[in-house]
Amino acid sequence: MKTRNMILVGTLALLVFLTACEDYLYREPRLSQTTELTLSTYAGLESGVVGAYAIMYDTWWYGRDFVVFADMRGGNAKIGPISSGRYYTEYLWNNTPQVTAWLWQDAHITIARANNVLEVIEGGFEEPGVEQEDLDVLAAECKFLRALAHFDLARFFCQPYAQGAGRDQLGIPVILKTENGSPARNTLGEVYDQIVKDLTEAEAALPTVNDRAGVDPKAWATKYAAQALLARVTLYMEDWQNAANWATKVIDSGKFPLYSAAEYTTWDKGGVWGTTGASEIIFEIYGAEGNSAHNNWDGMAYISNPEGYADVAASMDVITLIEDADVRKAMFRNHPPDYIDAFWSLKYPGKATSDGSIRVEDIPVLRISEMYLTRAEAIKNGATVSGVTALDDINKIRNNRGATPYTGDVTLEEVWKERRIELNFEGHHLFDLARTGRSLSRTDFDGAVNKDIPFPDYRWALPIPQQELDANPNMEQNPEY
Repeated sequence: MKTRNMILVGTLALLVFLTACEDYLYREPRLSQTTELTLSTYAGLESGVVGAYAIMYDTWWYGRDFVVFADMRGGNAKIGPISSGRYYTEYLWNNTPQVTAWLWQDAHITIARANNVLEVIEGGFEEPGVEQEDLDVLAAECKFLRALAHFDLARFFCQPYAQGAGRDQLGIPVILKTENGSPARNTLGEVYDQIVKDLTEAEAALPTVNDRAGVDPKAWATKYAAQALLARVTLYMEDWQNAANWATKVIDSGKFPLYSAAEYTTWDKGGVWGTTGASEIIFEIYGAEGNSAHNNWDGMAYISNPEGYADVAASMDVITLIEDADVRKAMFRNHPPDYIDAFWSLKYPGKATSDGSIRVEDIPVLRISEMYLTRAEAIKNGATVSGVTALDDINKIRNNRGATPYTGDVTLEEVWKERRIELNFEGHHLFDLARTGRSLSRTDFDGAVNKDIPFPDYRWALPIPQQELDANPNMEQNPEY
């Protein structure tokens, strides 16, 4: 496993200029730029934006741990029978300020890189031959990435927005300018307000197709990606009508058809889980060896593979929720004859690399099925969409998965169950429990302590890293750590 020193918020201003910002989709094989990277040209600004995207593929963020932590802590995953010792802290809910998610570092790097590009553009950047529209798109991408980074930080390090103290509780620092300093924590309401502001402004300026590198247009922010993230954020805020409205915009675009039952299980034939830019994907992290954040064998394709590290197995708690005829049940594999009773997720089969190994993968961040589930939940909570019911949306998914459709109506609990089945191993269930105020209950559990976690409980917010507390006198730790 990688180890590294915490890079603090106050020193991140240097990162755009002094760390690797590899253009991981269209420049290879060179893996880093240092003094060559400058924001004084449009090409430099574009490279700065690419650098903001690149870090999201790091092991500590979407490259592995963000997804694993959410499902390991949320009960969809468990420690596998083949284990290197990873993830016991998360599985047992034993995080301390000394042992906490490295997302704090990675997300602030993305925020810093986005802020530095925004500062130049908003300062009146001009270059012959560069249209203002081009600059507006770069700025909108930065706002999308800044919003996603703040949102992920808030989900991990704060109590849920919709429960308990709500808007007035401790949030995270809202960082809109990268500078040496000691920022204090904003309220969570202020954090979410800035996230919505950034995404709304991004949505207005982003194109519907963003194919900068000609490799994976779904790896770059688009108008639809901003709409989809707004649907998710407003769902977390229990702003039901806006959640339904934003989800409807994405659905009504017709650009993201649901996987059919036949497509869903073709991962081993280059199907949807092993294919770049598959139809349901709205926004994904594109995996490539040329990315400076590429984690070699430390990614999802190996960590959830019984022929790899196999640390992250699937819990029977989620598998047993799925009907036998539902193709989603076929997305778990065992490994006979040694591990006939253990199962692993097939959502990260990996992509063959130049040396023939499978150590890169695309990580879905936003999918169209989530939009149907978001709209269904919003409708069950009072939102209205002309001609649409929650039953329609849930059955749209179930019919495309070979599952028995519901009749009459669906309950809110059934909507939550469908979210768990559909979005398992995509980093959602922990946060779904938190935002809806439900306790964690695990049956398939092999740990010594903390099998079940009540809600509310201080542990639903991870501790602020000790390195940040030591360096920043204005940083306040979460209660009870």
